Amino acid sequence: MNRSIIVYALLLAGAMGWAYQTWTHEDELALAEKVVILPGKPEQLTSVVYRSEPLELSIELREDARGRYAWGHTVPKTETETEPEPEPEPDSDGEAPPKPPPPEPEQFKLGTAGDALLEQLAPFVAKRRLEGVGDDDLEALGLAEPEATLEITREGKDTRTFELGGNVFGGANVYVRDPADGAIYLVDAQLIRTLQGATRSLPDRDLTGIDERKVERVTLRVGDRQASFTQHNPDDIEARFWSVAGQEDENLAANAWIGKILTLRSSRYVQEGQTPVDLAHAFDYQVAGQDDTVVTVEVLRNFDDEGQEQFFARSEHTRGLVQLPRAAVSEASANLESVLQAGGA
Repeated sequence: MNRSIIVYALLLAGAMGWAYQTWTHEDELALAEKVVILPGKPEQLTSVVYRSEPLELSIELREDARGRYAWGHTVPKTETETEPEPEPEPDSDGEAPPKPPPPEPEQFKLGTAGDALLEQLAPFVAKRRLEGVGDDDLEALGLAEPEATLEITREGKDTRTFELGGNVFGGANVYVRDPADGAIYLVDAQLIRTLQGATRSLPDRDLTGIDERKVERVTLRVGDRQASFTQHNPDDIEARFWSVAGQEDENLAANAWIGKILTLRSSRYVQEGQTPVDLAHAFDYQVAGQDDTVVTVEVLRNFDDEGQEQFFARSEHTRGLVQLPRAAVSEASANLESVLQAGGA
């Protein structure tokens, strides 16, 4: 073998090893700059429970044939558990507007924001630990009567409970107390805000979990007809286009329709016991990724009590039935025939 090739190979291996050590060392340094309240890794978590006056959030880690995922359950506190709201002011006619309906419990699969949350909880870290804090100081920190509690359970470990106090320093941080030893920490308040706004930020709205740049093929199926399309130049947003599978020419009908389908997001998860009746199959589409991941999205429809068409979907990624925005799906449904014809079906 050429001596210079061996030298270059050794230099390359050394450079790669140095780069890996630098990357892992920087990661360790970032963690070393903080105080670890509770060690662990996201894959070791089994459940997380956040309890506050207005909300209880439970996160359960589950696993199926497609892998591990997190399932959330929020329970708003009822009016009897909280102080009654003042009566709404009367309008110009002297009649008070109707009260908004009370929030209901929700269940949903967690999305990417949920993944980030779990990474912040395992390990659970603080900016620093406060020293010299006595019992007389707890009220000033909002910990005499904690505003909330956080329970973290790891596989094979006892559940650990932490008390959460009030925000400090303009809302950038929050005090956290470990009842086990009385230690008090300063934690980034963004973590707590994510828990407080769980129903807004945590549900997974994606239908496939596949990045659009990683999609290789999309197949539309309506009844016994189907049409398949292939993506070209996926990493170049300006040059990206779709063609009929096995062809190289750009297909404008496929471009428009697939662009809408891949950016389609759910509006909410259908709750247990609330599955709509008379659901009919509208169409389905299969999305194949570069890593051989294949997800089939089944789109269903029915009519509400006012005769308005409404759409739902389910897939291996959603792990449950979700509702879709009517306008976006109606537009996609109207173009099914043209897309099938464009694909030769």
